[in-house]
This record gives sequence, C-alpha cells and structure tokens, in this order.
Amino acid sequence: MAYALPTDFVQAGAVTPIRMIAAFALLLGLTIVSARAAEPTRVEIVEHGIYTLDIDATTRDANGIGQNQVSNICHVSTTTMIPMKPTLTFGFRYRVWGPSTDGIERLTKVVIFPAEVTPPGASRPLKSYSEVFSAQIGVVGYIGYGFDEPWELMRGIWTFQLFQRGRLLAEQNFTIVDDPQATVPHRDSKSNCFQMSSL
Repeated sequence: MAYALPTDFVQAGAVTPIRMIAAFALLLGLTIVSARAAEPTRVEIVEHGIYTLDIDATTRDANGIGQNQVSNICHVSTTTMIPMKPTLTFGFRYRVWGPSTDGIERLTKVVIFPAEVTPPGASRPLKSYSEVFSAQIGVVGYIGYGFDEPWELMRGIWTFQLFQRGRLLAEQNFTIVDDPQATVPHRDSKSNCFQMSSL
C-alpha cells in the first residue's frame, strides 16, 4: 500500500518526504560516526614466544633497566615455556585497533617480574617496570624482554601487559624454567622475521 502526505501539508517550510529522508540519512551518519568514536581501543595479540633479534643501541633507565633499540626481529618458537638462558628473548606481537584521529595511541607497557629484584643502579627493589610508548593503529608492533644481564635470570611467571590510561588491553604470561637440557631455537629459513614497521 502506498502512502502520501495530504496536499495541504506539502507547502513551503513543510517537511516533505525528501527532506525527511535526508534528515534521517544525516542522523544515521552522525550516529555511526559517534558510535565509532565511542569504540574503545583494543589490542589483539597475533603471535607470542621466543624471538631472535639484533641489538642496535642500549640506554639505561633510572631503575637500571636496559632499553634496547632492536632490528631484524625473528619469531623462532611459539611457546609460553621459556628456558632460562642468557641472551634469550621472549615476548609477543600485537595489533592495536581504536578510534584515534591521528592513527596513534599512547600505551603503557608493564613487565611484572616473578619476584622483587634490585638491578645495578636502582635505588630500590622492583617488582615491575613500565614504559609509555606510541603505537600505530592497525600496525603490528612488538614488545619483548631479553636476558641480557645475570640479575634478569629469574624462574617463575613473567607477565607482560599493555594499558591505555589505566585500562588493561592485553596480557600475556610466560613461565621461565631452569632446564639445563632445554635447547634454544635459532633463526633459520622458516623463521618469521620482520622490522618493527613490517605489518
């Protein structure tokens, strides 16, 4: 059945069907934009385990923890059981999704140690450390930790977390085991290697 407005209603200034449709489309568009803007930032862990990499430079923070600038990162094993071996690196790759207008989200990385530890140069024992960094929306990033110094070799559960303004977005646990028989995977032709901006 067709419906029509009375002819005396269609006059200057009256709401015609065309104007009603246009207004509805505009309202719908604003609702979709508003809904997208209200979507919370989220993080997807796309890969985890043991990695190899090249250390290009190292700086030390106020707590005595080394911050490495790295390249040629290669995923060599998918596991959460990590052998406690010097120079071994473990972590995960992730992708950030969110409503950022400039394509960048400020996140906080937190690494929780199995026990309190006092790195050389630290003023007090630490149970964790944190770092604020910028992550690109839709681009795969990497966070990891390497056993570069003797004090870092700790058995137990290591927890990696990503936060945005106090809201937990992602968490990955690794169990560090002291197994003298454990072998450390190495980079080969099957390794998934990448630069920080590869994906």
